[in-house]
Amino acid sequence: MPILKLLLVSLPLVIASFCSSQAIAAHSSYSPMAPRQISVKAREQDYSYGLTVLPGNSIDSIEWVNRNVGWKINYVILDGYILRPVAHAYAKLPEFSRTGVHNFFSNITDLNNTLNNLLYAEFSNSGVSLSRFCINSTVGVLGLFDVASALGIEKKELSMNTLLGKYGVDQGAYLMVPGMGPATERSLNASAIDKWPYYFITPWGAIACFVVNGVDERSRLIPQEELIDKSIDSYAQLKQVYLMYQEGKVNPESSMQNKEDKNIDEYLDEIDSL
Repeated sequence: MPILKLLLVSLPLVIASFCSSQAIAAHSSYSPMAPRQISVKAREQDYSYGLTVLPGNSIDSIEWVNRNVGWKINYVILDGYILRPVAHAYAKLPEFSRTGVHNFFSNITDLNNTLNNLLYAEFSNSGVSLSRFCINSTVGVLGLFDVASALGIEKKELSMNTLLGKYGVDQGAYLMVPGMGPATERSLNASAIDKWPYYFITPWGAIACFVVNGVDERSRLIPQEELIDKSIDSYAQLKQVYLMYQEGKVNPESSMQNKEDKNIDEYLDEIDSL
């Protein structure tokens, strides 16, 4: 009898647990915008709160703050008065020196490509990325020279942001982060992970690297400045194109970006690497 009573008491718990696990397993992906998804009904609920759902299931839930704080700090103050003049001055340096700086930081990203491709089970691409890092760090003098590309070893880029998207993590809320530019909840978390190589050096060293890399990448945006400066609504255009570009990297077949517009491609490549 005690065993029978135990079975009768535990049976509802087992059934409830099974149903819950089935419901969770039915999720195609987790949405950072939504409350904790504990049932199929919760998953199907609309959590956009009346806002337009943007590419990658993102929403601009704090648009007023993004426009009036983040946008003005980034593009009116920081870029207009500091970063843009510095970038234009940097662009006047000899090309070989700017190329060396760019190659140095690009070489570091191959460490991320190695790990991220490994996590995505792209073992061949992971090996290629590791080979590139080893060749450029030695023969290429700490990455100042891109010897691997000269040997025909192509870069296999895969950021943590794209990796999370491929595993079903939505973009989350769109954010205009002061000092950083356009981002999403997913990209912020991914960026913190992708910066792991810099965690092995001193904080001041890491800050110096971020500043120099930021100036170098900003200088490469100079030819595309008119894309934003002459837009009717610069904020809205950058937001839509940025999110479409990120979604296109996750799902290339669903990308709606104009493949023939090289200026947009180059502009977003540089923004993504900041």
